[in-house]
Amino acid sequence: MSMFLPAYLGATLITDALLGRPGLPTSPLVWLLVATPLGIAIVRFEEAVQARSDWDKRQGLWYGTGVGLMTLPPLGLALFAAAPVLTSLPRGGPSALVVAALVILVGVIVVRGKLRGPA
Repeated sequence: MSMFLPAYLGATLITDALLGRPGLPTSPLVWLLVATPLGIAIVRFEEAVQARSDWDKRQGLWYGTGVGLMTLPPLGLALFAAAPVLTSLPRGGPSALVVAALVILVGVIVVRGKLRGPA
């Protein structure tokens, strides 16, 4: 999610501000069906991949591929198959919704950390 939400913000900025398409693109959300298990797999296998003797050679490829798989498909889907909803929102409204979701998510993480106490 930490890579997907900024990519989704980028997708709304591209469709809303640059292309002038109304509404919130929903097609990037479909990518979550793939990105969620993919992200879990990346996290689970990362330690084993880092333990390999050739990690220094593979590090850039590992992180570049992971970041690319989480960020590029939402942007592409927003450009080529936006499937907009909430088309009555004013210009900038879709991006504001995504920013609000990001702010709420960060707030929840901070509050949760405060409630758990020091590590």
